[in-house]
Amino acid sequence: MAASSGSATEVRVVLAAGGTGGHVYPALSVASELKRLRPGARLLFVGGDRMEAQVVPAAGLRFRSISVHGLAGRGLAGLARRARSAAELALGIPLGQSLRLLRKFRPQVVVGTGGYVSGPVLLAAKLLGIPRMALEGNRTPGLTTKLVTKMVDVMAVAWPEQEEAFRERVKPPARVVVTGLPVRPELAYVTREQGARALGLDPNLRTLVALGGSLGSRRINEALTGALRLMGVGGRLRELQILHATGKQNPVLLTEEEAQRIAPLYRSLPYLDVEYVSALASADLVVARAGASTVAEIAARGLPSILIPWSQATTGEQVLNARPFAKAGAATVIPDADLTPERLAEALEDLLWDDAKRQRMAQASRLMGKPRAARAVAELALELAERT
Repeated sequence: MAASSGSATEVRVVLAAGGTGGHVYPALSVASELKRLRPGARLLFVGGDRMEAQVVPAAGLRFRSISVHGLAGRGLAGLARRARSAAELALGIPLGQSLRLLRKFRPQVVVGTGGYVSGPVLLAAKLLGIPRMALEGNRTPGLTTKLVTKMVDVMAVAWPEQEEAFRERVKPPARVVVTGLPVRPELAYVTREQGARALGLDPNLRTLVALGGSLGSRRINEALTGALRLMGVGGRLRELQILHATGKQNPVLLTEEEAQRIAPLYRSLPYLDVEYVSALASADLVVARAGASTVAEIAARGLPSILIPWSQATTGEQVLNARPFAKAGAATVIPDADLTPERLAEALEDLLWDDAKRQRMAQASRLMGKPRAARAVAELALELAERT
């Protein structure tokens, strides 16, 4: 199928992503940049039934879902998920749905930013002769990325060390381009004062932000609240602002009464959505997992961090994501297996009260950031669209 050419400002782009914020938010950042570069662009976001089904429409983008689920996961739940996904793939359901969506929308380019939904959408684009590109933010490719590298015209990667490995995977004349991983554009211009005011915080007080990824982390929650109990002896935390994103399904482990006694400026939220940028803008130190988007956003903001790579990540990518930050002196890394309240308390004590050390870490973090990544990906997508 040849997509209708249209004018430069009427370009049609499909963005395919799903599953976690690490896939969805880079796509939203690219969408924002496409709209800035081509105000008349028509965009369609294709996802699954997870967080993207709520986040994407809330961002004002047209959204359609296909029936696709992951092949990863452990235990009985993982086994059931794999069986369901295998049945869908064997019946060709996600591919058939993708073909129908692309035929109807007639895009000039398809951009996949990760998650299982990217696979069938990019395959459908290949079958229909639509230019396509994929983006990989992790330092080691997941199952979907390994498959789609054979289908794309451009493979965009976040980090220079990925370039050589991906060159061995793509089929010429396809090419690999180092773009960085797109981050939310507001990270570049929201000031500390603006972020603190949006959250009701004092910009003049030290602020700790703790994140567990888009789905939350019970282990980080337990370690953080345990660490605060250990550190609260003597009242040193009374003027430390703490913003703790627990995850929607995780209980709050520090009661209001207990918080008032040891850390009265502690606040927990189930999830940071619109508050996320404000939280990073306000932060002096971040405790987080080492997902690709998280480390890219921390670097774009130039923040010191304590990174705790998730040990259950499918290909061990979070360990690899965190390692260069530790080597550059931008982060303290605590292996997931070693995470305890005592170990986290030790790391927090080492950084929270040492302004000079945090400043050195912040500079190292900033040097690793690529704040123009969304523009680079958007320009590549428009370049491909012009071929049709």
